[in-house]
Amino acid sequence: MSTTSLYADALRRSDADLHRALGDLSTEDLRTQPAGKGSNPIGWLVWHLTRTRDNISSSIVKAPPVWESGNWAARFGMDENIPRFGPADVHQFDPKNLETLAGYFDAVAEKSLAIVEGLTDADMSRMVESTLPGRPAQPVTSRLAVILNDNIQHIGQVAYLRGLIREQGWY
Repeated sequence: MSTTSLYADALRRSDADLHRALGDLSTEDLRTQPAGKGSNPIGWLVWHLTRTRDNISSSIVKAPPVWESGNWAARFGMDENIPRFGPADVHQFDPKNLETLAGYFDAVAEKSLAIVEGLTDADMSRMVESTLPGRPAQPVTSRLAVILNDNIQHIGQVAYLRGLIREQGWY
């Protein structure tokens, strides 16, 4: 199995876990902050991991993020130049509804998988500029690791929060 095949398989598995965790959550479930203001609601976690994946995968091929090319800012009722959401601000993010949130995730997942599947082993050591100001360039492998780490971490949080909110497991 090639490096890109292994990575694509890991992404597909984590994507399926996210869809299972989201299940039939309501818009209110997506907005709920279980520990009060400052805690991350499910909707924000999904949007954050999707934005991270969108920005990094787009930077690997020097293409506009899906956020821009798919007019997702308008779909979420946000400015295209979105603010950074700190702990005191996460309650301001509105996921709109499960269809919008999952639609953005699915569009990014499709694009990022196509990017990964188009990479060669030689691409893996190519340097890519960070999507965050002041951070050094990193090899493609490191940028891809950030996506996978973000997915695993935040999808686990989503599944846990679903259990808290719905008082039921996700499997």
